[in-house]
Formats: sequence, C-alpha cells, structure tokens
Amino acid sequence: MTAIYKRILEKKIESGKDWDLIAAEARIKVASWMTGIPTMTPSDKDLRKLAPVLNTTYQYLKYGRE
Repeated sequence: MTAIYKRILEKKIESGKDWDLIAAEARIKVASWMTGIPTMTPSDKDLRKLAPVLNTTYQYLKYGRE
C-alpha cells in the first residue's frame, strides 16, 4: 500500500463515502488503484479532482502536507 493510497483511504473513511460515490463526485473513473494495489497510483490529474471531494488538498494527498 502506497503512502498516497493510505492518505486517500484515510480521507475516504473520514468522508463516509464509498469509492463509487467518490469517483462520481470527482468525475473520474473507478480505477484499480482504489483497491490498494501497491503498483498502481492515481494520476496527478485525478488527485487534483479527488482533493475537494475528500475535503483536503492536492498537496496533502500527494505529499502528506497541507
């Protein structure tokens, strides 16, 4: 599990939303990285779309800092 995935998962749990809803609100496709596969990571474009849906910033999701 990558650090980026761990941060996304943390924010997902806080939000109480499932992957389908998060993907729909972020207007991205449900992707294999959402299963935690360590070799798969979301693109920067997807991270930028996910951040507001998860009530956080791109910098937090990508680097672990606000």
